[in-house]
Amino acid sequence: MSSVIRFPLLCVLLALAFPASSNDLLNGVLQQAIGQAITQGVQKPGGVEQLFKSVTGQSATGDEAGRAPGGATGKFENGAAFHADYIVQAWKTPASAGTLPGESGTAKGRINPKTGYGGKLSEPGAAAMRAKLDKMYGLLLKQPPLMNVQGVSLMQGGSFGGKRGAATKTAVMASLMVYAFPINLENKATVRDADGSFYTPGEGDNLNIVVNDPHDLANPVVLGTYNGLTVLRRGGGYRLVVLNTDRPLLVNGELNKDLIDPSRPASDIQFMVIYMGAASPTWSSIGKGTLHPASGPGRMLGVMFNTDWPGLLKQVN
Repeated sequence: MSSVIRFPLLCVLLALAFPASSNDLLNGVLQQAIGQAITQGVQKPGGVEQLFKSVTGQSATGDEAGRAPGGATGKFENGAAFHADYIVQAWKTPASAGTLPGESGTAKGRINPKTGYGGKLSEPGAAAMRAKLDKMYGLLLKQPPLMNVQGVSLMQGGSFGGKRGAATKTAVMASLMVYAFPINLENKATVRDADGSFYTPGEGDNLNIVVNDPHDLANPVVLGTYNGLTVLRRGGGYRLVVLNTDRPLLVNGELNKDLIDPSRPASDIQFMVIYMGAASPTWSSIGKGTLHPASGPGRMLGVMFNTDWPGLLKQVN
């Protein structure tokens, strides 16, 4: 993974010419160009002027236009472009994330403490795994982007069994999902709870934590590393991989078919894949630097990249 991949200059220029929107990343040659050129530290500056000005009170010019608030360069540790870095940096100091505009943006959000799961709940080790995921959900709610939320409400869901409905005798496959629903006080369906919090029914973005499911590691394309963790491409976004095993993630550039150790208890979390589920326009706005950090997807990205996942895993596993 550490070797530098050589790629034609034309493809590198193409990769530089377009933002990392979902459509661009999914288009043939350009997708391949971005995936390979990042190992050479290719970065396209820009796209964070609006947030820079809102935080610093100054216009971003010159080199500053390619930087997130606080001077971050918007790169992964290997030098590859990281378009969501301005959001991640904002949540390192929660006050910098601000609030969404309007009365709805400052409305207290409902946080659902209950957990619920579907799928293969009776397979060996499932009960122990559920207890771990419940504990993980409680710890996630203590992360700054999910504490005392405004402008969105939070709910939890989850399932047991692999993405293709499969069960395994060697390791329990399961997922935990945290949903962020935007609050709209003008919507007649909006509910106000006794504690003054609000919930508006509808659709929302979600943070997914998938455990022990190799299907979520299919077709791995390494984008870079963040806090020492491998980041893979997922459509127009990111997959963060947290390993709890001595076995390598990749073998000769391909997913290790023996990543799961069958000798370990079925309820052990051997690896986790964390990603945000969001629509294509969300990823496009991230590439342009216009997604607000206090929005639902902004909060999910703040949790995804600022949480000490290895430390959290030790607490629950």
